[in-house]
Amino acid sequence: MTLSWNRNRALGSLGLGLAATLLFCASGCGGKGTESGDAVVVPEPNANVPTVGSTETTPATGTATTPAATSKAAPAAVKAEGWGTLKGTITLKGNPPEPKVLADQGKASKDPTVCAKDTPIKSERLVVDGASKGVKNVLVYIPKPSAVNEEAKSNVQSAQIVFDQKNCTFEPHVLALMEGVKVDLKNSDPVNHNINSRLKNNGFNKLLSGSQEMPQPIVAPERSPGEVTCDIHPWMKAYWLVLDNPYFAVTDEQGNFEIKNAPAGTQKVVVWQEAVAPSGFVTAPSGDALELKANDTTTKNFEIDAGKLRPE
Repeated sequence: MTLSWNRNRALGSLGLGLAATLLFCASGCGGKGTESGDAVVVPEPNANVPTVGSTETTPATGTATTPAATSKAAPAAVKAEGWGTLKGTITLKGNPPEPKVLADQGKASKDPTVCAKDTPIKSERLVVDGASKGVKNVLVYIPKPSAVNEEAKSNVQSAQIVFDQKNCTFEPHVLALMEGVKVDLKNSDPVNHNINSRLKNNGFNKLLSGSQEMPQPIVAPERSPGEVTCDIHPWMKAYWLVLDNPYFAVTDEQGNFEIKNAPAGTQKVVVWQEAVAPSGFVTAPSGDALELKANDTTTKNFEIDAGKLRPE
């Protein structure tokens, strides 16, 4: 009697284990379960470029496979949107203040035989074209593009970048960079300068003697523009922006900018100018949403309100 009961219990346990094994394999050993559904194919704008900011890698085929939603209605496929150009002008609304004189001619507090020797040194904090009211040295950039064009990336990475110290001022006053490039630090003056980068991820402080040059690698992106100074000549100041993508521009003397081969569709665009209160952002710090047209040029102009400028 005891032997018969133990045999029956063993057979029962074996049956339950076999049933559980079959059920597990039906759902997870290569078979299709009732929750899996069909994959939704989402083409990218460029088949060979991964989406910036994504935690998943796009396969070499140019498509990303996403599991269907658990609800009955699966999301529709998203069409490739291509690439386009963003251009525009940054102008000042209102009257600009007179630029501050940082060093009077022949009266610089340091190295007056070189600094401000022939002309006074004026602040570049806000440079406005008298005819067009275009604002120079404004940063325009896309912090988190939906994709990155390889040609745009290559053009930025292969460009020669020079950050000079000339006539006791920094040239350029505003510089935009992509991580992974090198900047040629240069001192065109016959006196010593130092370049003190206060950027969080690209901080350094290097002394350059007269006519000296040295390369400086850019190792990581920054969340926002950062200040660069010369401690020997305290009026010298510049701003750098470092991104992990090639979608940035600095406005010219008339306030014009252009960003080429940007991903079409909705992108967030940031505009930053150092004199704007409270922290330089003309747009929201995360950017304003713009719809970029594919295979075309999207024009967007921005205004800086003179009433929102911080006093110098």
